[in-house]
Amino acid sequence: PAPGTGAAPALAPNDGGADAGPRIQILVQPPSSQPNPPLGGPVAMFRSDPQHTGRSPFTLPARQPTERWRFEVPARITAAPSLGHDGTVFFGAHDFSIYALRPDGSLRWRRATQDIVWGTPALGSDGLVFAGSDDDRLYALAAADGAQKWAVAPGACKRAGGRGPEGARCDLEQVTLGRDGTLFVAGDGVTALAPDGTVRWRYLPQRKVHCGGAPSIGLDGAVYAVCQDALIALNYDGSKRWEWFAPAEIDQPPALAPDGTAYLGCDDRKLYALDPLGQVRFSVLAGGPIRAAVALGPGGVRGGSGLIYAASYDGTLYAVRPEGVIAWSFRTAGALHAAPLVDAAGSVLIGSRDNRLYALSSTGRPLWSYPLDDDVDGAPVLGPDGTIYVGGDDRALHALR
Repeated sequence: PAPGTGAAPALAPNDGGADAGPRIQILVQPPSSQPNPPLGGPVAMFRSDPQHTGRSPFTLPARQPTERWRFEVPARITAAPSLGHDGTVFFGAHDFSIYALRPDGSLRWRRATQDIVWGTPALGSDGLVFAGSDDDRLYALAAADGAQKWAVAPGACKRAGGRGPEGARCDLEQVTLGRDGTLFVAGDGVTALAPDGTVRWRYLPQRKVHCGGAPSIGLDGAVYAVCQDALIALNYDGSKRWEWFAPAEIDQPPALAPDGTAYLGCDDRKLYALDPLGQVRFSVLAGGPIRAAVALGPGGVRGGSGLIYAASYDGTLYAVRPEGVIAWSFRTAGALHAAPLVDAAGSVLIGSRDNRLYALSSTGRPLWSYPLDDDVDGAPVLGPDGTIYVGGDDRALHALR
């Protein structure tokens, strides 16, 4: 990694007495009155914010919505869209493309890449759209017309087709925007880039693995990345804090509470809560793998979270209290691959492979459901006017209001 950001190093205290093991060096970011970066829209990145909370400041419709419009594409949509300040909707699809739609659902522009686009485009305050692709590149496009400003392949892999380990190791999926405009991506490791595409630093795991999703950024500047079965915590300058190995693979980076607790699901059917030193606070067993990103409800005390929402392949959405006790659960008729969304009132929106979108109250009471034409593997997002945007295996992006 390149030299640090100038923050003074501080030692994290041991919490287990003389046998607690080595102390961990943590570089603390200077206090900031603006913990999150200026963004290019109300929904500007994967999971809405750098902490990947999955929370929206807007409110879901109280009754079942109707479809305002749909935009059909030639392939599946498996990620949430992002929303610009002017109402433009940006999304990626499996037809190797990044799309921008006007607020009425008509096409503004389409930009082709050389492989599948899995992730949510990130919107910078400088009018640029950042999106990763399985062609190992991060693209910077003009939000206005899709013109390519630059493209960078930060990984160390030889470009390879196919879906094998070497062909997929440097795939870029999601992008996280840091508070100073830094772009964080994962692939064969973790890379931090300046807004002009210059690599600031790279962290490579000791093993040849694929690091998936978008790194999560804590309020203290910690960078969390998932590399197959490992959760790796880095300082903001790329130096390593700690590494935690799960019993099975982890699909998505954690959701981070204000107190630094990291919540993430695992293929061993458990939801884990880890403290800022990488120690497991609790785990909760579900009936199937938890591959979707976790969402955090509003509220909580002492810098913690409210309810923690985990979607499982057993078709159940679990609402877990911060002490690790299940508050309630809601069963659908299909596996849950999409991540849940939590609105300003604490209501939850979740898509299922039973071809439906479900809205639930903060207590788990069903509010309404909406039928779609195929599996809902894309996470929904919510616009300022209450419009829901969601894509799925039916090869369409839907706007519901």
